Amino acid sequence: MVEALVKGETHLSKRDKRALMKLDLSSFDAVFREGHDKDYFERKIDSLYALFAIGHVVYGATYGRLYMPTEDFKAKAQNQGLPFHGEIDAAIHETYEMVPGWKRGLLFLFSPIYAALILGIITAPFQWLAKIAVPGIIPQLQLAAAVGLMFLYGFAWALAYFLLIENRVMYDRDECMAEEILKTAENEGYQSVLITCGGNHRPGIADYLREEGWQVEERTTDSPIGKVLLWKDRVIERLPSPRKKLNQAASKLRGRF
Repeated sequence: MVEALVKGETHLSKRDKRALMKLDLSSFDAVFREGHDKDYFERKIDSLYALFAIGHVVYGATYGRLYMPTEDFKAKAQNQGLPFHGEIDAAIHETYEMVPGWKRGLLFLFSPIYAALILGIITAPFQWLAKIAVPGIIPQLQLAAAVGLMFLYGFAWALAYFLLIENRVMYDRDECMAEEILKTAENEGYQSVLITCGGNHRPGIADYLREEGWQVEERTTDSPIGKVLLWKDRVIERLPSPRKKLNQAASKLRGRF
């Protein structure tokens, strides 16, 4: 029976990084870490996919830069002679295709409105002050706002995409990562593995591996903020949600056929 430790983390947490760096890896045959292939050209580029790809790039260049870097932990594992598998998550184009086309179109219409709203909240106070202090600068601010809208459009597309369909994508990505882990472990003959992933992915991956006969231990994030978010998720989990149960059942059925 294959054994696995699934360690959840909050991607921004320094505590989680320290916990991973202190973790004893001597009992594991390999390390798996959440990560994905960033080749955007594995799929035909159309208008909606291009917007999503731009949004993903902007997201990674801003908020994503605050994420816990992988290099130090990867180096630790490799220095101990352990294989490190850092691309177990769905590729960008696979994540994009997890949502029906009509929802992508809805987000296409929604994202520019959302971007304009964000930009208005940011720039409106400055425009009001500038109108009083330096009246002639308003045209320049309007030009800057137009450029900013174009920049925020891609970011808003990615953010709206993940916010509006987070639950469905979360289940599908959990399944994708678990299947990749199963396939690799079987091909390489691993008997004990460490899996590190975002805290929200931990339960889904762990449950999937247990259903395949693995012995799984789970450890939650060490981040206080992450623990609060987990508590919130547990409260929501207890609320009746027929749609969520149907999505979970559909994901499991897809994995059987």
